[in-house]
Amino acid sequence: MNQTEQVLLQAIQKSLWNKDITFPEDTDWDAVLKEAAQQAVLGTVECVAPMEFRNEWKQRSNHNTAHFLRVLHYQSGLCNLMKAHGIPMVILKGTAAAQYYPVPSQRTAGDIDFLVPGEYIEEAKIILADNGYEIEDDPQYPRHIDVRKNGISFEMHRFFSDGDSDVEVDQYLLDGISRAGEGIMYGRSFPILPSMENGLVLLTHIAHHLRAGLGLRQVIDWMMFVDKNLDDDAWVDSFQNTARMTGLETLALTVTKMCQMYLGLSDRINWCKDADSRLCAELMDNLLSSGNFGKKRGAGLQVESTVSHLNRKGFRYLQQAGEHNWEAYHKHKWLKPFAWIYQIGRYTRQGLQAKRKGAKIFENVDRGKKRSDLYQKLIPGQSKE
Repeated sequence: MNQTEQVLLQAIQKSLWNKDITFPEDTDWDAVLKEAAQQAVLGTVECVAPMEFRNEWKQRSNHNTAHFLRVLHYQSGLCNLMKAHGIPMVILKGTAAAQYYPVPSQRTAGDIDFLVPGEYIEEAKIILADNGYEIEDDPQYPRHIDVRKNGISFEMHRFFSDGDSDVEVDQYLLDGISRAGEGIMYGRSFPILPSMENGLVLLTHIAHHLRAGLGLRQVIDWMMFVDKNLDDDAWVDSFQNTARMTGLETLALTVTKMCQMYLGLSDRINWCKDADSRLCAELMDNLLSSGNFGKKRGAGLQVESTVSHLNRKGFRYLQQAGEHNWEAYHKHKWLKPFAWIYQIGRYTRQGLQAKRKGAKIFENVDRGKKRSDLYQKLIPGQSKE
């Protein structure tokens, strides 16, 4: 871990926990804030940078805050519309995670994700379309429906798990909708899952991005949830069994101890103390080298992610990916036995394109194997299907 990364982690601790930290005099704050942006935590870190450096990044940070408030405004419109038509729903991630931060608007906002029970999906699509929302329901992506309005992106989820592993969390979440609570932020309310189900969403989100590019934002979301909701009693009484049943217990233990080691989470939380410290360090190294959604990987991300998937699922992944990507197969189903061959050709072309863009193919293949190994360690039993 280099000095820039060390200072970034220290800055997160100072911002979120008000820790008394003195930064090295030779800190390259421009590099630290650039790293924070790549990890989607600029709003969290910018506020503790020295003023002479902060001014250079203030406009971008202010833009992030304005976007957060804009997203919150349009989220309120969506929630009010669904409520007026009797459509049950809950917000996932986003403001449902930001509510745990000391300053919610410091969490970088993305899409507005919301979960709707399956029997209400078609009705919800009609209501949204009738009220000016653009709907794109691609059958190749059954997990969610893309929705847009006024430049804001929404994802209406049929289910939340990615369908790419045996980790099944969806029934827990759908059951939680009937017990939904209310979050309030900057004077606006929104429906949220009960706290333990909300935590399960944040943990599952980490699992999902392990294969493509886990960043600090997803980890901090989980950390802030743990701080507010998951002391030793709550872990034993309310969460441990769910984490175990969904295959996410090792991940929960490891990420939480990692947050204590590197991000300042209180050591009063004892339920994670037996987690493997070396695995914590491996995970932190992985996410620091990846960036939010794998942004730091650049052209090599596709190669790395492909190798990771192939290492876990083998031929079945080639077949599934070929069926998904081959337009000719969508028109001529008799081509199905050849989908895996098409996908091999597709990956070959992508590899050559990545190489032309400067990707170091063999290094990215090696990273992909390491990512797959890390996934196996953190989510035992989910890696080979």
